[in-house]
Amino acid sequence: MSVRRGMTLVEMLVATTLTLIIMGVIAQLFGILGNSISRSRAALITSAQLRAVSHALRIDLAGVTAPTVPPVAADGDAGYLEIIEGTDTDTSRGTSQLIGDCDDALLFTTSTLDQPYVGVFSGTSSIESRTAEVAWFCRPSAAPTAGMTLFDLYRRQLLVLDYVGAGAFATGSNRLAVASFGVLPAATFSVLQSYDISLRAEGTAFLPNTLGDLTKRENRYAHNLSGTISSAAFPYTGNLTSGTTFPVLSGSRQGEEIVLRNVLAFDVRVFDPEAAIRAVSGSTVGLVPGDPGYAAATPPSPAALGCYVDLGSLATLTGSTTLTGSATALSKLTRVYDTWSTHYECNGIDENSDTVVDGSTDGLDNNADGVVDDDGERDTRPPYPVPLRGIEIRIRCYEPSSREVRQVTVRHTFVPH
Repeated sequence: MSVRRGMTLVEMLVATTLTLIIMGVIAQLFGILGNSISRSRAALITSAQLRAVSHALRIDLAGVTAPTVPPVAADGDAGYLEIIEGTDTDTSRGTSQLIGDCDDALLFTTSTLDQPYVGVFSGTSSIESRTAEVAWFCRPSAAPTAGMTLFDLYRRQLLVLDYVGAGAFATGSNRLAVASFGVLPAATFSVLQSYDISLRAEGTAFLPNTLGDLTKRENRYAHNLSGTISSAAFPYTGNLTSGTTFPVLSGSRQGEEIVLRNVLAFDVRVFDPEAAIRAVSGSTVGLVPGDPGYAAATPPSPAALGCYVDLGSLATLTGSTTLTGSATALSKLTRVYDTWSTHYECNGIDENSDTVVDGSTDGLDNNADGVVDDDGERDTRPPYPVPLRGIEIRIRCYEPSSREVRQVTVRHTFVPH
């Protein structure tokens, strides 16, 4: 009887085949595990970025300098808070769209008792201040993802300084010559490229803004690029009349202001204590806050629940949604919450074009109602002449690797504790 001491060729082929199958399965498992780890890491990074952005926003809101009780006295050195509600909402985008409300903007002055704010000075140096003008807004991303037009979230920071006294500001009574940057308004974009300082155009120079200067909306970031102060330029919306198209950094500084990419929504909402949560029209389930133009059904009981809503014509803050003025002026401010300024009633300009200049402060009964300098004689009126109690910002982000959506909600109260 012969003893076989090896394997036949068929057995070798079978063993090799089984080994290759096992190796293929293991490789596939490692691939799946690696992709899972990559997606998990990407999701964690996105979540961490959202937390960082929400923390920065909370810190900014905690330092808001202006009382949210319009109008604010211009001589009070208070600064401002302004919310611009774009035409888009989550509802108007449609339920089939991933992208939501991305055309809102939040602008305000803020201060810190911790580390000072730092900005670029003269392109290469730096400068510090404990007070800053901050703007949060979105712009479409330059690199679409998977056929979608996503957005980048910007945080523009401009330092508020009473006096600079350095570099080009050291001469000419704290002025920066417009001639060094070209012709207005193009010079405004050029100077913001080299100086992270809140500036206003005045004649042939740029001057640094104080908080009192910024109470006046004509002096704010992206509002009055030409520096023209007149009834024709009122209410000083600058390049914001066609939407929240804020100027951004370019060249070597491009992207410095971007705090979050692949943004699906940046929805700024205000708290209205008299707003009711309304049922979706034509539906028996689900309750949603009213968006601008939303045709809601009868609100449930109790009628007044109080909720966060978009600025607009429905379920909004109690009060006028526009200001007294010409039709052109009205169309530019119908969806803006602004702490406003009292100086429009004594600045020597007829903003509402009624041939009476500063009618509410001239000591006369201009509307013949038997009351001198009453509210009906005002040249202007805040878009929403009521206190703002709270604010909510929803930031929604898309992670391309995992194809997951993350959202963070920031709420802040302006009511003193």
